[in-house]
Amino acid sequence: MTGNRAHSRLRREAGVSVDRASLAVLRVLAASPEPLRVGELAEALMVNAPHVTREVRRLEDGGLVATTREPGDQRARRARATGEGREAVARAEATGKRWLGEALGGGSPEELETAAAVINRIVAGFRPRGEPP
Repeated sequence: MTGNRAHSRLRREAGVSVDRASLAVLRVLAASPEPLRVGELAEALMVNAPHVTREVRRLEDGGLVATTREPGDQRARRARATGEGREAVARAEATGKRWLGEALGGGSPEELETAAAVINRIVAGFRPRGEPP
């Protein structure tokens, strides 16, 4: 679901105007209870900080992210999703859930249970060791 066609469809159906990389940044920020430093965002996304810096600037220009200077270190900034950014994430997630429901709609309880077990195994494989589920 992360391919270009799927994202183009998501942009159309959910009314989300950002590219895949920006949506990934927005999702992390929307899920965080507090503003994050660029380094924290980069770590969460498993990418280099300069990539995140560019995405945060783009999102800030679009009104989806707000940044503040880090107290004590004027070079460092913290970012948070704005209300508009959170709404974009909510629309994207609702659309994704709808698509998943449509894809699994005709499955038997046994098939759905098997699918859930496989998905949980895949997710666990990507989680860093020692991180809780």
